[in-house]
Amino acid sequence: MFKILCLVISLITFHTYAQTSITGIITNNHNEPIPYCSIGIKGVKVGAMSDANGNYHLVIPDEINQPIIFSAIGYVNTSKSKDELLTSSNVILEYNPILLKTVVIKPKKMKEKIIGQKTRPMVTFSKMFDQNVPTIEQGNIFNIYPETELKSYSFFIIPSSRFEEITLKLNIYSIKENIPEKLLLSENIIYKTNSTGWQKIDLTQYKLVYNDLKQIALTLQLVDHKPLENSDFIFGISAKKSISDNLLFRYQNQGNWEKSKGVFIANLDISYVKKNKIMEPSEKENDDQLQNDADTQSVINYYINSENANQTNYGKDKSGKFINIGDAEIYYESYGTGEPLVLLHGNNGSISEFYKLIPELAKHFQVIALDTRGQGKSPDLTTSDYTYELFANDLLQVIQHLDLGKVNLVGWSDGGITGLIFNAAHPEKVNKLITIGANLSPDGIDDGLIATFKEQLAEQQGNSRLIKLMLNHPHITPNQLKKIQSPVLVLAGSDDVIKEAHTKLIHQSIKDAKLEIISNATHYIPFEQPDQLNKLIIDFLQK
Repeated sequence: MFKILCLVISLITFHTYAQTSITGIITNNHNEPIPYCSIGIKGVKVGAMSDANGNYHLVIPDEINQPIIFSAIGYVNTSKSKDELLTSSNVILEYNPILLKTVVIKPKKMKEKIIGQKTRPMVTFSKMFDQNVPTIEQGNIFNIYPETELKSYSFFIIPSSRFEEITLKLNIYSIKENIPEKLLLSENIIYKTNSTGWQKIDLTQYKLVYNDLKQIALTLQLVDHKPLENSDFIFGISAKKSISDNLLFRYQNQGNWEKSKGVFIANLDISYVKKNKIMEPSEKENDDQLQNDADTQSVINYYINSENANQTNYGKDKSGKFINIGDAEIYYESYGTGEPLVLLHGNNGSISEFYKLIPELAKHFQVIALDTRGQGKSPDLTTSDYTYELFANDLLQVIQHLDLGKVNLVGWSDGGITGLIFNAAHPEKVNKLITIGANLSPDGIDDGLIATFKEQLAEQQGNSRLIKLMLNHPHITPNQLKKIQSPVLVLAGSDDVIKEAHTKLIHQSIKDAKLEIISNATHYIPFEQPDQLNKLIIDFLQK
């Protein structure tokens, strides 16, 4: 955001490419700066916002001559022409004598509830914010009860965001004809964070109590940011597809609201009073919103397990070693003794994701866990697109370097794909193979997840080489699988993102393969059902 170092600012104007640049400060009658004042022009994508000290910088195309409107919470909207601002760029706003009426809920037994999205589903997309346009608002509509008090607002910042710190402004509106109408605040709600993932804004101090409103809208604006050194700034909020047009967007305060299908991954913690014993329509609608599929239910567990995995020594143990294979180094860790058992993780994963399996498996086998090239601690010197055949060749070189002879393989997701390709190409190197959530082609993945990968690639989120790998590979045919002669156990979750028909095709294409569909599990079986998975692996390998 543009910042002014001087305390007193005079008019600065210049004309470049048919634009007028105006810099000034916005204050009240007591000469106090007004932070985060919105500045907009109806019908055009021209806007600005004052910073925390009331300073603003507005660039106006010369062909635009409509009034410029200054709007701040607690003040009367003020309209200025371009000529007026060229004469005096400093703006004074008058206090709004009409304060929001204080609403008091009479002492009643109040109920507590969270409305909105409680968890982040695996199939999401991102609503990105532009650090150069602090006027942009994004959010969604919530159904509330006839008497409702807002306790907190939570939302999910995408993990691929990159910033040292961001400052957000939360806005709350009433709804008319399905779009935001009036701002329902008497003071700014400002939130700062330096983390990603779930965020929670405590609203209790603002006494936000509303009567006889069926819906409200909550939106966020990125009003300031500190970028990380040597890193491009990225900030986005997770959303998911829905049949309702609940996603809101507008470029600036005087712009038109745009709606699209979907909903922010966000929720409100509320207290409320029902006026009768019959379920209010808004309650049923919110309950419908919270009908989460199995993928959604698994996400909290996934992130908790990922964080727990990162807290262990797996993937960074002092005993870990590197194998130089020319254009990459493969990092591995070894645990236990006995028959070699190689663990292959999934896309963008690492050794640590097997933290619930390694302790038990190491009691029976020499467990050798690898970080695939370009992931975990394995550096990659290449820049070309990844293929699973490349990963399979890396595996061959590791087995040869360690002189392992025949090995058992357990591959999760991408690791399972690598295991299938490796087994078909080098049957003499494999004793037994276990695949978890593997697929033969991108067609075997849930269509919504494929759409998400495409959006991530288009928005340049995450590791593009790994995303392209999932979108374009593998291309394993049933005839290739018929080359596999070693015993194979094919595993998948009952609610896996790998289509069940696809999993069964893998099983049917491999002679004498075994199939297990694990109940109450998604794609994250090593996190969700580790005890059952360990037993299945040990029983299959020792049989």
